[in-house]
Amino acid sequence: MSEPNYIVKICLLGEAAVGKTSLVYRFVQNTFRDSYKSTLGVNLLKKDLTIGGYGEVSAQIWDLGGQESFRSLRKLYLEGANGALVIYDMTNRKTFDKLDDWVDSFKEARGQQPLLLIGNKADLKNKIEVEEEEGKSFAEKNNMDFIITSAKTGLNVEEAFKDLIKTILDKIS
Repeated sequence: MSEPNYIVKICLLGEAAVGKTSLVYRFVQNTFRDSYKSTLGVNLLKKDLTIGGYGEVSAQIWDLGGQESFRSLRKLYLEGANGALVIYDMTNRKTFDKLDDWVDSFKEARGQQPLLLIGNKADLKNKIEVEEEEGKSFAEKNNMDFIITSAKTGLNVEEAFKDLIKTILDKIS
């Protein structure tokens, strides 16, 4: 790819084990593994893509560790972020209940940058604890878009990243 027209920094936010790393690897490399070690601190990945109307875009993706022990580093990692994917595990109510923390952290650090809420692990239909309607309602209340994904099957993963990138580009151009 030639020089990108845009470089965007996206952060992935959410509790440990919601599937942030799985989502980013599905998006960047189109691969899925059943187990990843917990992200310690931050994992940086990059994907170059073409977004209609904007041309070449380099997405710099910061996958933040979800453990409480990394909370003090959040503000540092969020520095310069153009937007974020806020992710919860549809099969784990606790991860949904903690969303306010993640949204508040992001807004404190970055103000009104675009956020996209993701309900992940949609493939585990018989284990769902958080219905899609609850996700939609949380997203509306917090002025975010919402999408359900499955890193395992690839459902909506590409769409989620591209939608957020397009929203960011619409805002900055």
